[in-house]
Amino acid sequence: MRILKSIFIGFGMVCALIVTLLTWPMVSSTHFRKEQAPFVEKFVADLSMHWDFADVRDRMSNRFIEQAGTPQAQQLLQQFKHLGSLRSAQNFKLLNYVNNNNGQMGDLSFTGTFANGEALVDVIIVRNDGAVRAIGFYLKTIHLRNVGSKFEA
Repeated sequence: MRILKSIFIGFGMVCALIVTLLTWPMVSSTHFRKEQAPFVEKFVADLSMHWDFADVRDRMSNRFIEQAGTPQAQQLLQQFKHLGSLRSAQNFKLLNYVNNNNGQMGDLSFTGTFANGEALVDVIIVRNDGAVRAIGFYLKTIHLRNVGSKFEA
């Protein structure tokens, strides 16, 4: 009887461990989304004030800074100016999430209401040693007011 009891206790512990290991990523990613959504919203709000990467350079990764300096990136920012500044952000979603020895990385997406339209916005961020940096930015317009063309990047 003791052997059977020990087997059931061991089996219960293994099941509890499996459940914990399976639910931990979901809990961790939910926490990451809630914790980083204000950073992402502030990043886009500050960027959209003048649509100039210099306004958010201190929150960008080195590679992102290099990419933002290209003529193509500057041309896209000129197009984004038609949207105006960010007024509100809704429906934050975490599209991808990785948590490993190099830190946490996630792609946070939201619907942004800008002065002249709405857009789907994705900001890819990495958190390492307590510091958060944007490593990518994508924007796709949903609706533009008072502007004759649509664009996406």
